[in-house]
Amino acid sequence: MFLFTILLCQFFGLISFKTMSMKNFKCLLFFLVLVIMGGTRNCYVVESPIVQVEMDKAGMHRTLTYRLRFDYPLVGKDCEYVLLQALPASVYISTDELDDLQRLKRLSAVYPKFVNIEVATERAQPFSVLLRGTPKITEALGLPVHFRYHAPSDKRSAATVAIPLPELYLNCPTADSELVENELVARPDKLYCLNTAESRFDENVVKEGQPTTMAHLERCNWRRVHVECQLKAPLRAEIPVGQANAYGPVLCGTILLGWSLALWTIIRSMANTRRINQRLNEQRLLQQKVK
Repeated sequence: MFLFTILLCQFFGLISFKTMSMKNFKCLLFFLVLVIMGGTRNCYVVESPIVQVEMDKAGMHRTLTYRLRFDYPLVGKDCEYVLLQALPASVYISTDELDDLQRLKRLSAVYPKFVNIEVATERAQPFSVLLRGTPKITEALGLPVHFRYHAPSDKRSAATVAIPLPELYLNCPTADSELVENELVARPDKLYCLNTAESRFDENVVKEGQPTTMAHLERCNWRRVHVECQLKAPLRAEIPVGQANAYGPVLCGTILLGWSLALWTIIRSMANTRRINQRLNEQRLLQQKVK
């Protein structure tokens, strides 16, 4: 490249191998700067996105807070990202709560339309929530989550629930596809389809003879990328578990307490009724004496 620059300047009569004036030196320096700048631009590697994840420390109702940071080349493009957060069976979401957040434009997410919030952990199923957005230098997202109760046990008094780290997917148009380089992609040989009905990603498997439409290309142009997850504390929660051996005594105590309260309420009501009737009779007698 250096030799090409000298020959180019010599062709235009700006430099000679025998003599080099200040003007010729400036020309050479100018071309060298252009070459270096072009080489630097071509050699720039997009850094992996950074996701800081934090969860409230106590309670059955908590919030997962995400702080995302993207490299400059990905910002301002027509790319889109999806942060996939897998949730175990012991965690659920309130669809009404997320609907309100989306209506207020505080969240853009894909999640199951119905989640049974009353079923215990042992009968629940894991699922995923997809948080959507466009790459920005910094962005903060909040996902409210709730923990389920566990079935009583005679072996433990608490259950540890661990929430896995999120996965990040990028979808860029063909013109900007070079931004998602192989060094950034977790599986360069794989493309994924966004399955909004099941709130998940499916591997793009092209069947022989299947027509390829523009809608299919846009839906199945997602790539899973490397992400640097930073945690202030482990994403774990200790959920209390009832004692199975205490079921009998608790049941008997509950029945006795319930019947006792019911009898007390009946006796108290009858006593109040007698007192009220007595006062009414006294008022009638007093009215008859006055007449």
